[in-house]
Amino acid sequence: MPPRAAPMSPDDRRRAIIDAVRPLLIEHGDRLTTRLIAEAAGVAEGTIFRVFPDKDALLNAVAADTLNPSDAREHLQAALADAFDLPTKVRITADLMLNRSDQVVAVMMAMRKHWMSSLAQRHQDAEQAGDDGPAHEQHGPPEFVVVAHQALLERLTEVFAAHADELTVTPERAALLLRTLVLGSRNPGVRPDDRLTADEITDVLLGGIQRPGKADDNRGE
Repeated sequence: MPPRAAPMSPDDRRRAIIDAVRPLLIEHGDRLTTRLIAEAAGVAEGTIFRVFPDKDALLNAVAADTLNPSDAREHLQAALADAFDLPTKVRITADLMLNRSDQVVAVMMAMRKHWMSSLAQRHQDAEQAGDDGPAHEQHGPPEFVVVAHQALLERLTEVFAAHADELTVTPERAALLLRTLVLGSRNPGVRPDDRLTADEITDVLLGGIQRPGKADDNRGE
């Protein structure tokens, strides 16, 4: 009889469940069941709730990890290890962000459906109980979304900080502009053929879209 595999640590178990749930969330959205989660993770349903207090906590953890992976800073630093000039760093950074963006958008769209479904169910339960509804509904994005965007801006700011003397804006502003270009080009409403490439984002961000000399010509008119 082969030896039994060593039991997973709590952190490893949490990671395994999150990694198993991410593609299921994209595929099934708010129809995702704990049975499907358990089958994909190779655990009993009860094991899930020894790691996460409930299904909402699990799905929020998946979304938070997708937006802000724990190794995001180390992964970016490794990708930039051999890059020294600003255009190369921006191009590599933009390419990494674009490669992850489809998964991020898919997870967040699935989570939006889940949140809306959960909200509707809570209101229905409140009506049946004769209440006025949830007293303090959250407005705006969940806290983990705010945290993830702030962490992304901090990582991007670090990319520009070493080249602050080459910029006409602060590294923080450059980070915001890069994030806006990348995320805007991957908006769900943008057709695939209209999406910006890493090269286009780099050229527009660092060079602008006005032809050299045209600014001076326009001021002289």
